[in-house]
Amino acid sequence: MRQMMSLGGFVFSLSEGTPYEGLQRTSDGGWVAVARYGQKPMSQNTGQQLENITVTGTWFQGDGMANLNALRALQNQHAPLVLADGYGNNLGQWTIKRLQEKQDKIIDDGTAFVLAFTIELEEYANDHHP
Repeated sequence: MRQMMSLGGFVFSLSEGTPYEGLQRTSDGGWVAVARYGQKPMSQNTGQQLENITVTGTWFQGDGMANLNALRALQNQHAPLVLADGYGNNLGQWTIKRLQEKQDKIIDDGTAFVLAFTIELEEYANDHHP
């Protein structure tokens, strides 16, 4: 089975019905401008900020709702999760900073036919895992 990405035990995969449509990764170079009186600011590297990844997509019907419940269960563990890309590269540990869903086309039992989602991940770093 090919996978697009895995986060903890959750696999994003077309064959599993858990694909995502977009991914945006933000990396900071660590450069800041330090103000100086009467002249241009001085560039200084104070170290990189934590990286961020935003994943967006659309799932359908009850399966989509179950997928988001599974991601919320991972988020509620309050622990960093291993993130791996579709090529098997370990991208380190990440935390789920925000999980957002938008339900549309809801039927009489409360099931959404269309479920748009956004997952915001932040790189996890501490003294033991730089």
